[in-house]
Amino acid sequence: MSDAQHLPERHLATQEAFKDAFREHPAGIALITAETADGPVGLTASSVASVGLDPLALAFSVTRATGSAGGILSAPGYVVHLLSANNIGIAETFARSGTERFTDDQGWERLPTGEPFLPAARVALRCRTMQAIPVGSSSLVLAEVLEVIPGEPGAVLVYQDRTFRTL
Repeated sequence: MSDAQHLPERHLATQEAFKDAFREHPAGIALITAETADGPVGLTASSVASVGLDPLALAFSVTRATGSAGGILSAPGYVVHLLSANNIGIAETFARSGTERFTDDQGWERLPTGEPFLPAARVALRCRTMQAIPVGSSSLVLAEVLEVIPGEPGAVLVYQDRTFRTL
């Protein structure tokens, strides 16, 4: 048998193939919130990753610079909440357009610096943008972590195959 017989079938990189590849790749879920002139904004993100320790930094991506993403990109600071299974309801709410957000029954508070804060999150990281790099219609954000706020422990929450799941 030749080596070529053991290689998997290869396909041209297309948007659909790319989406399919990541659809099956589980990713942790974060909720990013900021205060804007128009009020609080927030979105779920499965792209949050640690970047470095000096300075403390993380990265995430947003798909456009409008709406909640635009508010976060233009805010002087924001909070990256790393969610647990206890927060699945809030993750589902913020993942859908047009849902009611930042309600009293969701447990929101404000940090002394003004950002919306969810104490029920596993941990919250108060951040500010170091650099936002345009990538087509998306932006890759490098953020400095200014404060780490421990929250409520809980089982891991991931997003896989368009569904929130617990580990």
